[in-house]
Amino acid sequence: MRLKPYLPALAWLAVITWLSVNSGMPMPKFNLFSADKLFHAAAYALLTVLLLWGRSKAGPIPIPRSQQVLIFVLAAGYGAFMEWIQGSFFPNRSFEYDDMLANTAGAFLAIMIFRLIKP
Repeated sequence: MRLKPYLPALAWLAVITWLSVNSGMPMPKFNLFSADKLFHAAAYALLTVLLLWGRSKAGPIPIPRSQQVLIFVLAAGYGAFMEWIQGSFFPNRSFEYDDMLANTAGAFLAIMIFRLIKP
């Protein structure tokens, strides 16, 4: 597997990781449509788009649905993993189910838009 097509996705993954483990401002505990949740959705949508872009540069097109599902699972799974990391190892951060939902929704939205654009 060639790594170069995935460099933008890996760079964005590093940004998400850095933002996830650094102390943040206190946010409301549950407000699904807050700016924080929209940022989570946008961050993981962008991660998914960059992974799809990397895959499109690395291999034959069209991208099989099984690989699209794998990319979705990787992005949403990483979002869940980062929430667990925050809640387990960083005292100023917390595990939030609504953040996980926003992360997953962003990844899902990116996959759905991709499927509409590139059937």
